[in-house]
Amino acid sequence: MYNILKHTLYLKMKSLGFYTFLIFEKLISALPLSLLYKFSDFLYFVLSYILKHRKEVVIQNLKNSFPQKSEEEIKLLRKKYMKIMADLIVESLKFSKLSNKKFLKHFEFKNLELLEKLYENNKSIFVACGHTGSWELSAMVLPLICKHKAFAIYQPQKNLYFDKYIKKIRGCFGLELLASQQAYRRFIENRNLLTINYILGDQSPSKDGDNYWTTFLNQETAFFTGLEKMSKSLGFAVVFLRIVRKSRSNYLLEFELLTDDAKQTKTGEISEMYVKALEKLIVEYPENWLWSHRRWKHKRMN
Repeated sequence: MYNILKHTLYLKMKSLGFYTFLIFEKLISALPLSLLYKFSDFLYFVLSYILKHRKEVVIQNLKNSFPQKSEEEIKLLRKKYMKIMADLIVESLKFSKLSNKKFLKHFEFKNLELLEKLYENNKSIFVACGHTGSWELSAMVLPLICKHKAFAIYQPQKNLYFDKYIKKIRGCFGLELLASQQAYRRFIENRNLLTINYILGDQSPSKDGDNYWTTFLNQETAFFTGLEKMSKSLGFAVVFLRIVRKSRSNYLLEFELLTDDAKQTKTGEISEMYVKALEKLIVEYPENWLWSHRRWKHKRMN
């Protein structure tokens, strides 16, 4: 009986937290962008100076990745990064409420004809990107710009209320989310359907996994091999997505072909092409990557 009561209270607390968030979300999303960014400025101040959100993690990651930069340059990069993170939070709440036409106005596209060409050649696609620019909004826009059926691999949330909310919000323009544990099975089931499948490849994998190790941002770094294994098995094309933040609420999405047939690549080739493309983008726009992530928490076993 005690366990049942404990579980019931736990679920009540989860639902209370979720519905409190929903009230906040409705209030924020109703604001015009001009006021929304005023709130973002306030949020930046709270995160950066009061909560000091993962300050040590961000600074250490930046120092290790850019050893040539001075202390002042590192501090400035952290400041720019935290301002962008605050913007991303409010944009994610606002943009899902926009119409298709208004949502599209916040994006520019480069090499979009690549997706059209792959569709005409009867090729399904893995679109691989990192946590750069606005990675969530960039996934959401895919159904509006290509003929392929659009999917995105995601990690389900423990809180079922928030998990349902995330699937609803990210799917508001037609994107369908696939739980990472079920994604490959769904790709097999959809093998007769032309699909474009969004995957983030820069999360930190477990230390005991079958990882791909390489030098990334001046550090020995492990990467998931899921992108390479799935694309080689399925024979999909692999496209790298460069997401560049041009200004507040404005993003450039550039599509770069890594291979039009993953089956023809050598072991490790796709992983290395992805890593190099991501590293080049981060070096060009360092403030746009997710520096607060504990990316290098695992070391390679000798």
